[in-house]
Amino acid sequence: MTELEEKLWKLEVSLKDVLSRLKTLKSENERLTSENTGLQEALDAQKNRIKDLEETNKRVKLAETMSQPHSDRSALKKQLEQYVNEIDRCIALLNE
Repeated sequence: MTELEEKLWKLEVSLKDVLSRLKTLKSENERLTSENTGLQEALDAQKNRIKDLEETNKRVKLAETMSQPHSDRSALKKQLEQYVNEIDRCIALLNE
C-alpha cells in the first residue's frame, strides 16, 4: 500500500468514526430535547399547582378569620379591601 493510499484509508476510517459519533450525538440530543420538554411541562404544571394551593390557602385563612368571633376584624377588612382592589383592577384591564 502506498503512502497516499494509507493516508486515504486513515482519513476514511476517521471520517467513519466522526460520522458514527455525529449520529450518536444527534440521537442523544433528540432524547435530551424530548426529556427537557417533558420536564418543562412538569415544572409548569407544578408552578400552576403551587399557585392554586397558595390561593386555596389564602381562602382557608380568610374563612378561618371570618369564623372566629373575637378575631382582629381590621386584618380581615384589609384583606377584603385588597381583594376588591384586585378585582377592580382586573375589571379595568378587561374593559381596555
